[in-house]
Amino acid sequence: MIAVALYVDTSGYYVPGTDFLTKALNEVIRFKINALFLGSEVQSGNAVLRDLARSGITNTASATPDLLSTYASAAHVNYVMLFTIHPLDVSLDLKAFSSATNSCIVDKSLTKPDGIEALSVLDTFSSMIGEQITQIFQTIHS
Repeated sequence: MIAVALYVDTSGYYVPGTDFLTKALNEVIRFKINALFLGSEVQSGNAVLRDLARSGITNTASATPDLLSTYASAAHVNYVMLFTIHPLDVSLDLKAFSSATNSCIVDKSLTKPDGIEALSVLDTFSSMIGEQITQIFQTIHS
């Protein structure tokens, strides 16, 4: 079982369309994970965000292996994936945690790839997240 959370960090600024962006990216994440992790149950959305907050995790940066281990044990999940998007500078923070090893298998930050100036923010983040989910899948299965 996999738990996935998407955080949007606007640095306190009002960014129009953030709710639309969040909903669309949650669908992209759900679709990509269901395609790659066939047969796996995926938990996502507000319930996961609420449960993570109860464990002391409020964004990708605050997610320590100890807190993620506590959450994974309570939620009965094997993997936890956390994405924090920063729409103002089009960057992404990512952590993937394995409860089998009690460690982060992926922990990185990504900036907007070169050559995508013509793409929308939604298309850019969809592409970035999709690629990272594929890499996490390959890491888990190697």
